[in-house]
Amino acid sequence: MKEKLKIMNRIVLIAFVFITNVMCAQVGNENISFSTGNFFMRANRPSTKEKTIDGTPYINGSEFSKVVIEGYSKNVQNLRYNAYDDEMEFKEGEDIYFTNKEEGLTVNFPTLKKTYQCMNYTFDNKNRFGYLVLLVDHQKYSLFKKEKIELLKGEKSPSAYSKDANDYYAKQKDLYLVRKDNTFHKFPKNQKEFINDFSLNKNEAEKFIKDNKLNFSKEEDLKKIIDYLNNI
Repeated sequence: MKEKLKIMNRIVLIAFVFITNVMCAQVGNENISFSTGNFFMRANRPSTKEKTIDGTPYINGSEFSKVVIEGYSKNVQNLRYNAYDDEMEFKEGEDIYFTNKEEGLTVNFPTLKKTYQCMNYTFDNKNRFGYLVLLVDHQKYSLFKKEKIELLKGEKSPSAYSKDANDYYAKQKDLYLVRKDNTFHKFPKNQKEFINDFSLNKNEAEKFIKDNKLNFSKEEDLKKIIDYLNNI
């Protein structure tokens, strides 16, 4: 009787281990980054466009690039940024998936020399949750860039004998945002706005801009201007 009981206990133990392993394997297949986060859990898939659209929703090209994500393994999936949907995409087999957005998560594309940060932020009295390009990271003033692509309607054909133009993706002008104390403001469009918005000494600020030949329409110059603010 005791021998039979031992055999039964062994069978139950083996069955328990088998079921546990199967469950763990299923969880591992869902979290395809094999990390502790949910960033690469299979999220929504991009919607299938039923008609031809010209152009591209991808700022950096349609290729998937290697990324570095703090807190994740070095072997995470390659990504690409979809600026129209404001989503990071990855490929598994022949299927494309959106990653899950995580507040504060930073995605670095080494080959592009570009870093995206997923953020909850308020701009123009609207709460937003999405990706911003991190240009200057500082406790005092930080500089971000919002990349945007819109889907525009193709022109109607003036003739009944020719077809309408396809809808098309169009890149919009980049929006530069300055963050101070978790508040975001549009970067000043010129020297006068810059001095007024940040209550600067007019003579000193004008001299700095003139001596360095800074242009408010050039990204590299905007970074120098933010560095100036952080050092006065």
